[in-house]
Amino acid sequence: FAPPADGTPDPNLPAGGKRPRSSMAPTIVLQDGKPLLAVGTPGGSTIITTVLQILINRLDLGMDLPAALAAPRATQRNTAATLAEQAFMDLYEEALEAKGHNVQLFAGPPPAIGAATALEFLGGGLVQAAAEPVRRHGGSALVVRPAR
Repeated sequence: FAPPADGTPDPNLPAGGKRPRSSMAPTIVLQDGKPLLAVGTPGGSTIITTVLQILINRLDLGMDLPAALAAPRATQRNTAATLAEQAFMDLYEEALEAKGHNVQLFAGPPPAIGAATALEFLGGGLVQAAAEPVRRHGGSALVVRPAR
């Protein structure tokens, strides 16, 4: 890869001793040293908040995996405003603003935060795969059972 013509270095240009600015997906969660679930999403600066909200929804709030992916999202990227999807604003904007938070509509592009897929090991050899039901026109997630 060559740097841009104007000489400005690209922060994600591969080079020794560097780290990419965004590399939070996929995330693998272990339980007792064994894989429990994995989740990932595209989205640049929204990757970390997307993955975090899915994990909180699933592990802390007890949602099943499809519901955790479908839940409304917000993203905070060290700016004065927290950007949120309309469904998140409908649920939480008033309460957050009462606590002094500045919540604004995430306009994109694309006009949704993340496009996640995930899988969870349910035990007994079962695996649940889940994808976004509507963000970025919905996704697809399948589990393939290899022939024995």
